[in-house]
Amino acid sequence: MSEVLIKVDNLSKAYGDNLVLSNVNMTIEKGEVIAIIGPSGCGKSTFIRTLNQLENVTGGNIYVDGEDITAKGVDINKIRSRVGMVFQHFNLFPHLSIKQNLTLAPVKLGLMSQKEADEKAKELLARVGLADKENAYPDNLSGGQKQRIAIARTLAMNPEVILFDEPTSALDPEMVGEVLGLMKELADDGMTMVVVTHEMGFAREVADRVMFFDEKGIKEEGTPEDIFDYPQSQRLKDFLSKVL
Repeated sequence: MSEVLIKVDNLSKAYGDNLVLSNVNMTIEKGEVIAIIGPSGCGKSTFIRTLNQLENVTGGNIYVDGEDITAKGVDINKIRSRVGMVFQHFNLFPHLSIKQNLTLAPVKLGLMSQKEADEKAKELLARVGLADKENAYPDNLSGGQKQRIAIARTLAMNPEVILFDEPTSALDPEMVGEVLGLMKELADDGMTMVVVTHEMGFAREVADRVMFFDEKGIKEEGTPEDIFDYPQSQRLKDFLSKVL
């Protein structure tokens, strides 16, 4: 039986007179991996940032487990502990050790004791293949290692879903594979994921559904086979001809 984790209802987002997203509707089921593709500047990153209210919506509603997270008075820290986010540029605290980066939020929000958070951090660092880096600092790590730490930091909050905003676009090409490999493992383990990506191979191999964004919203969606092998719109065909 499928279980809807996130529901987006008539979402719109404008910056002043500039309408970036218009009438976006989607549902995301528990355990599903959604890949969002499309040209630069079409609202993909803005959209994914609305899903944990890093960007406020102009109109419409977003529901997580049936709760309207766009409603007034919602505890946004609680929402962000459930809807994790991995950014393009890692956003690690440079003055904190790797272990401190992983334990800060769970302890500060009262989700774990320091001892519990320390144990969880060790477990997660082993999972992402960086068990020997707990006392290192971000500046001592490669880009690929920083992004794996950023993913571990998100996992430390025990989220129900993780949002990835172009997680490999700031990496050197040889580091992309190690991050995508970890993301594939998370998908195989049943983590619900929404991934804005330029990595078409990842979208084809790992996603359950692919959504093509263009001109303020979702223009086409379907299985990876639907999108990559049988695109319907000329716009999607043109886009794929440039990126494949």
